[in-house]
Order: sequence, then C-alpha cells, then structure tokens
Amino acid sequence: MTLLTNPQNYEICFAICSMVVLLITVFVHLFGEHYYSRQNDIFGGLLFNAFCMNLLGLIHKVWIQSDFFKMSLSYEAVCVLVMLEKVCIYIMPLLSVIYGMAIFRIEFQSFVKKILIGIPTICSQVVIFSVIFTGFFYRFDENAETRYIYPQAVTIYLSVWFYLIVAAYMIIKYKKSLSTEKQMALVVYYFLMAAGVPIRILTRSSSIFEFSVSIALLLCVYTFQNPSEFVDLTSGAGTKKALDFTISTNLLQKKTFSLLGIYVDKLDVFLSEESIENSSELLRHISDYLKKMCPEGGLFYPFDSTFILMLPGADPDETVIEKTVEQIKIRFKDPWVLKNEEIKLFQSPCVLGFPTEVDSLERFNEIWNVMQKAFLRHNRDVLRLSDLNLKYVEHDKKIDGIVKRALEDGLLDVYYQPIYSPADGKYTSCEALVRLKDPKLGFISPAVFMPVAERNGSVLEIDRYVLDRVCEMISSSRIMDYGIEYVEVNLSIVDCIQTNLAENILGTLEKYNVDPKLINLEITETWEKNITDVMDMNLGRLLKSGITFSMDDFGTGYSNLSRIAMLPLKLFKLDKSIVQSVFDSETSYMVMLNMIRIIKSLGKEIVAEGVETAEQAKQIIRLGCDHVQGFFYARPMSKESFIEFIKEHNA
Repeated sequence: MTLLTNPQNYEICFAICSMVVLLITVFVHLFGEHYYSRQNDIFGGLLFNAFCMNLLGLIHKVWIQSDFFKMSLSYEAVCVLVMLEKVCIYIMPLLSVIYGMAIFRIEFQSFVKKILIGIPTICSQVVIFSVIFTGFFYRFDENAETRYIYPQAVTIYLSVWFYLIVAAYMIIKYKKSLSTEKQMALVVYYFLMAAGVPIRILTRSSSIFEFSVSIALLLCVYTFQNPSEFVDLTSGAGTKKALDFTISTNLLQKKTFSLLGIYVDKLDVFLSEESIENSSELLRHISDYLKKMCPEGGLFYPFDSTFILMLPGADPDETVIEKTVEQIKIRFKDPWVLKNEEIKLFQSPCVLGFPTEVDSLERFNEIWNVMQKAFLRHNRDVLRLSDLNLKYVEHDKKIDGIVKRALEDGLLDVYYQPIYSPADGKYTSCEALVRLKDPKLGFISPAVFMPVAERNGSVLEIDRYVLDRVCEMISSSRIMDYGIEYVEVNLSIVDCIQTNLAENILGTLEKYNVDPKLINLEITETWEKNITDVMDMNLGRLLKSGITFSMDDFGTGYSNLSRIAMLPLKLFKLDKSIVQSVFDSETSYMVMLNMIRIIKSLGKEIVAEGVETAEQAKQIIRLGCDHVQGFFYARPMSKESFIEFIKEHNA
C-alpha cells in the first residue's frame, strides 16, 4: 500500500509517460487536416499550456530525485518553476471551457462577459503568487513541494469547479447538435480533467493530473480535432455533417446568419470524367477562392456540384450578399485553369436566411431538396425562398408518411411487365414493378415515392416485400412452364451496402424453393461508381449462387464503358429516353447504333425499354436489341393478369 501512496516511486515515470502521450498528440495535431480555425487555435493553446505544465513538473520531479539537478538549480529557482507549473494548471480549466465554446461556436461579443469568464482564473493566479508576500494559502517545503493550508486554500479549487459547472451547462444545452459519440467524448474529456483534482489531493502528486490532461487531449485530437467527418478531403471544404452541425449550433444560440449556395452546373459530370488528382485540384481551386469571400464564416461542399458559404450576422437582403454574389459571378466568367487547360464553368446562386426564413435543420433539408430541383430551371440572379413552390415540400412530407406505413396498411402491390424476345417470338422474361395505391391520393408513381423511401430507409422493407412476392408468384404459378426464363427485380443502392443483403435474398429464394437462376437483379448506372468492399462481397456471393445482374436505365448517366465492361452484367437495359430519341435525328440514330454495337461486342444482351409504337419496335429490333419492353407489347399488370397473359401469348 505504501508503494501506491508514496509519489516518490512513480511520479517521474508518470511525468515521462504524460510527456510522451502529449508529444504524440502534438504530432498528430500538427500533421492532420484542420478545418475550424478558431477551434484549432484554441486547441493549440491547450497543447502549449499542457506542454509547459508537463515540462515544468518533470523538471521539478527530477530535481527532487537528482543531486546533480539540485546543484544546477537553486531551491528558489525551483520554487519559481513550481509556481509557473501551478499557473499552467489553473489556466487549463479556463482554456478547456473556451475550447468547448469554440466547438459549439459560442462567442462573447460583450467585453464585460469576456472579463467575467476569466475572473475565477485571475483569482486562482492571485492565490498562487500570494506566497511571495504571505504564507496564508500555502508554503513550500524542503523539496519545493506546495503544502496547502486549509481551509482557506480551498479557494484555489473554486475556479476549477466553476468551469466544470459551465462545461456541464454547455453539454446539456447543446447536446442535440452533437452525435452520441461526440457527446461521450466531451463528457470523458471534462471528467478526466476533473478527476485529476481529487486524485492529486489524495496522492499529493501533480503527475496524475498532468497524465489525465494528456489523455484528455489525445482523446480530443482523435474526435473533435479529427476532420475526417467534418472536412471533404478532396475539396478541403466542410462536409454535410459540418454544415448540419453549424446550422444546429447557430440556431440553438439564436444567431442570425445566411447560407449562400453556389451551384456549379455540370461540375459532377466533369469530375466523374477526370482522374482523382485533376478532380481534387479543380475543387481545391474553387474552394480556395470561395473561402476568401467569407473568411469569418465557413465554406461547405455538402452536395455534388454545390458549395455553401455561411455569412454570420447577415440577412438575405443585405448588401453583403449582393456584393459577394457579384464577385463570384465575375470570377466564373473567366475560365478555371487546370494543368494548362481552360475549363469554363457556370454557376447559379441561392440564399437562405436563418432564422427568419428557416428555423430548423429539418426545415432546411426539406427546402434544399426543392432548391436543388429549382436550379435546373432557374434563370434569375439569386434564387430565393420566395421563388420556390413549397407545395412540393408539404407533398414530400405527406408521401413520407404514406411510404412509412405502406406495408403496414397494405398499400403495396407487385405488378409485372412482360418483356418480348424477337428471336424466340414470345415473352421470355418480365420486370417486377412495385405499385403504391393510397385510398385518398390513388396510385403514386414509383418515381415519386421510391426516392422518399430511400431517404427514410423504408426502401429496404419495400425491396424485401417485392422479392418475396416475386418468389411466391414463381413458386405458386409455375410460370416458368410457359416460357418465362427469369424475372427482373430492382435493387436499390441502399440494399447494396447492407452486409446481410446476399443472406436475405438467398434466404427468401430458399423459403419458396426458387432456383437463383430465375432471378435477375437490376442495378442503376450510377451503382458502379460507389462499389465498396461490402457491395463487392454481396455481388460475388449472389453471382456464385447463380443470380444474374442487369444495368437499368443505361445511357442516362455518365459512366465509362470500359469500367462498366468489367462488371459481371448479363443485360444492359437502354433507358426509354435513349430509345425514343433515336427517331428524333440521324445523329441520335447513329449514337444508338454504335452503343448497341459496343455492348454486343462485350457479349452482353440488350433490353430496349419504353417501346410504344410498331415503328419503334421495328427499328429497335432491326438495330439488334435482344429484348423489347414497353406499352406496345404489354403494360404492367397484376399477378393474375400477368399469368393469364403469358399463358395466352406463349401458348
């Protein structure tokens, strides 16, 4: 027990460990990406103060144990070093609170408030330096250790508890703006700071406090100072999470601010065609320029092709908005230079005021979805909230509620659209299409409710429901006996990133005793850009089982054919818009002809969607499409009608 309570046996070891941890923290901080400058500066101050505190404490502890150091440093000099160490110790709570304020974007505009927050620290410093004139609070012993005189010496700890109360108030008030992980990190940070005080009193060892401070700072550098979720490493601007956090904290503090959005037309198209190095360089050029427009605010890149500037203290009607927009417009009239190549980009601005026009993060997300659609048809200088038809927002909210209850209320059904094979002269496959019918709104188009389902997460249940109904239809009707070789089932990108996707699909097939070769999963053209290890694993397992894949809506995106050629796809489904454009001009016809030739050269089959007339069907078949789908042959129909249709036409 004596070994544990006698500081002489472990203080130097603790001090060295504390210094090592602190040096690691400094190294990680210096060489990491930084985003919030004020928060970053304050954290730098914390590190510097902690380093001085640890260094002074280590010198003192070595002096106690080393005769050489006692000969090199006088007793009086060491007492001064100990006083400076105490100064650093009691500055630490103040810096910690200021750091917390920086995290939550709290700023004191009043000079009086700035003074008041520092008074407890000033009082503790007065107590520390009082030993020069009086021994009323504490004295130095023969080892230059402080020996506090109670109860009056308790006053030095009051500042610590004051700042801990302030920290607890901040965490409770602003916790909604932080993720659970960040909340816990902040609580642990202040707990480690607080725990060092009673431990120091009990053990009479400052090394314990210094070690706990070093651990707390190391925790911060990997959470609040870690920019991975707050900084888009490609552009250097803030992410969607950073934008959401900024909006939430500013609204909680009832601050006035505006967000100036800059939509760069076709930027996502250009970036998808360039290498990562070129894409990053262009985004950095744009980001560096826009950051200069509002250095005291912040720049975010939360959505494809869209940058957002935060203008603190500004209303949408203020001249600063107009001047900023004008400067940006002038810059975008000139080309951007990338590796000696000039790139012409066009921008469209929009502005939203907080809290006058938008008073919550949820409302912002609703309005922004409408704004993104409005960018495509807007021609005015600055898009404002008043330019939007917010009926879309209310309509989306209504659809959201319907979609969430769709399965529970029995509003979903699966329809089947037969697909004709010219070579066989009959219908050899079909596509399963989900339908939603609300008692009040009637049939709601999948183009309307599926994006909503993807946003609210119900798409997973919907897709499982569709596959279940398809397998039940195959099993109960024995539709394969009438010439249907497989059924196409749509797969959303949300499904693809689920680790249990393959397990769920194969489990459903096994439940109905359906051969995997009877199922073809449709993925969209943008899918190949987002392949992850999880998706790759799911794809491999499903392919191994015998399930095939097709690419839906091909031709509507901007994919590289050489990349797509590497994917294990059986079918390419040409989008309706591509198919029908063939008949608009000779150029469109030649584009379609060459596209078909390339796909066929890869050994893939082609399905032409959206064929509505006999002339279209004739031309599409002549061009070499293997399968034809559209109203000319058959409309989507219920299960019973589909079975009767196939029995009749494939007889």
